[in-house]
Amino acid sequence: MSPLSGGRYKQGAEATDASPAEQALDPFRERIRLFALYRLRDGAAAEDLAQETLRRVSAALREGRLENPQALPAYVFQTARHLCLQRDRSAARESHALSRWAAEQSGEAEGDALLGLLSEERRAAVRRALSGLEAGDRRLLELLYYQDAATPDIARELGISAEALRVRKHRALRRLAVRLGEAAPDVTS
Repeated sequence: MSPLSGGRYKQGAEATDASPAEQALDPFRERIRLFALYRLRDGAAAEDLAQETLRRVSAALREGRLENPQALPAYVFQTARHLCLQRDRSAARESHALSRWAAEQSGEAEGDALLGLLSEERRAAVRRALSGLEAGDRRLLELLYYQDAATPDIARELGISAEALRVRKHRALRRLAVRLGEAAPDVTS
């Protein structure tokens, strides 16, 4: 971190340049960094996560998304926690993708012919089940899993809230599972 970039390093007239929201968040900086360091075990990643947490919380304060000022410490902690979880999920996906790629490159993926046949049969069954879904469900699942679009982008494209998207995703996956014979039909959906 540059001594010139952080609010706590500014002196004189520059020290008052920070907005009230940024000044309110300054006491959390070290605690967030320590929390992230404990979770991530990487000093540079912990510093980045602390900065991103403070940036997001500051934006939320500017936009008026925090209704209860007494909830600020919990909001800051939850934001840091969610960013840690997001980083873990991204790392796991990256690791899985790299493992798959390495297996394909080394020829291990072709090693078991029966497994290959079963996998192809399974993909064909999923394609048939998907083709039997309504167009809206197919589009939603395509955006989520094939195009790997972000949830806010999908919600915006479909003209619904993130919560409504979560519900529609759950219902579409349930209908797909029923078509695949992996779940009992639900009389309510």
